[in-house]
Amino acid sequence: MARTELQKLIKDVVAYQEECIAQSRSLTNEQLDANFTVMRPSGPRPQVMRSVLYNLSIHPREHSIHLAKILQKTGSPLAQPTEAQAIIAKAKEAWGELEAVMACLDDADLDREHEGHTPRNILTHLRDAHKSYLESIEAGIKSIAK
Repeated sequence: MARTELQKLIKDVVAYQEECIAQSRSLTNEQLDANFTVMRPSGPRPQVMRSVLYNLSIHPREHSIHLAKILQKTGSPLAQPTEAQAIIAKAKEAWGELEAVMACLDDADLDREHEGHTPRNILTHLRDAHKSYLESIEAGIKSIAK
């Protein structure tokens, strides 16, 4: 099952999201009240910075529901995910929660310590654990294929 085009589209969305986060992470509460206008194909559109950031937050959730509906209504077998697919979806959801916490961190935050833990050692632990999971999954798939 090819995922090349899908992965490219996802990568593009993530790149724009990360750039939005990078450019807005230092906005103050007062700056969130800024009114401005952007040009759209339909003409000028008034914006408020706070609303743009809230849309960045809620728009993906809206479309996750929309995508699920498309799969269901078009008879996709993914409308009723397998157990493995449901677990993977939860893994992505959990990673999204962790990414959200890290969205505004920078390198200077990596060594903040509390109760013997730092963001650096937590991320190193997760990296090593995920590497181990990958090795286990690959070994399991190899044993199943025999």
